[in-house]
Amino acid sequence: MSSRSFDPMPGNKDLFRIDRRAKLPLYDLIEQSFRELITSGLLRSGNAIPSEWELADLYGVSRLTVRRALDDLARQGWLKRRHGVGTFVTHPTVTQIAPSKLSFTEQMRAIGQQPSSRLVHIRVISAAPQLTARLKLQEGEPIIEIMRIRLADGEPVLLETSYLSKNRFPGLEQMEELAHASLYEMLGARYQTHVAAMDQILEPVLLTKAEAKYLGAQVGAPAIKSEVVALTSEGDPIEYSWSVTRGDKCKFFFSFRR
Repeated sequence: MSSRSFDPMPGNKDLFRIDRRAKLPLYDLIEQSFRELITSGLLRSGNAIPSEWELADLYGVSRLTVRRALDDLARQGWLKRRHGVGTFVTHPTVTQIAPSKLSFTEQMRAIGQQPSSRLVHIRVISAAPQLTARLKLQEGEPIIEIMRIRLADGEPVLLETSYLSKNRFPGLEQMEELAHASLYEMLGARYQTHVAAMDQILEPVLLTKAEAKYLGAQVGAPAIKSEVVALTSEGDPIEYSWSVTRGDKCKFFFSFRR
């Protein structure tokens, strides 16, 4: 495959495959296929992709299904269409936060970026009314507060503070590996507690002096504040967190299906 165009050799055509056993709409499977090809390097920035008709034949779907997948990929920044020329790979230049993914680590892995964290602090505090309401705890109960800078490919993109019940997760405050591990994966592995859903509120804000310092950004720069309550499948609150995300480095991608 050349650096600028798609080579229609049989071996390359075999790249465009989907697993029809997966319980997802066909256009979602095609989107997933393209993201995997791009993040693995099999398709590189600047590569032209096959036409809609060719892709419909390769994937064994209708042209309308292919068009919907390509439209979504173009909106997400994975592809760029040039009228009268073709469609080309353009790896996203900003980190995409997809609220449909339940954890930052999962979000970054899904778009081919390397997630990591810098631990600011872990400490135990007494539950204030706002936190007890979010986590359904008694006022004064011990709560673990975890503040982390979250990075994508080594670049700070959001500052996150999480709150969890110390009684429910004893010893969590001593786990320094949270500096480089996924909190949700740790809760599943060590405490057999799994996040199944979340309630999220988004709000535009301007970075404070402290937030800008942690994120390496300008004071007063646009950002998005997010408040999240993570829940078990039974609806029990596990974690309450709030974060600020750099507006110049990230964009939120929402995809809803009926």
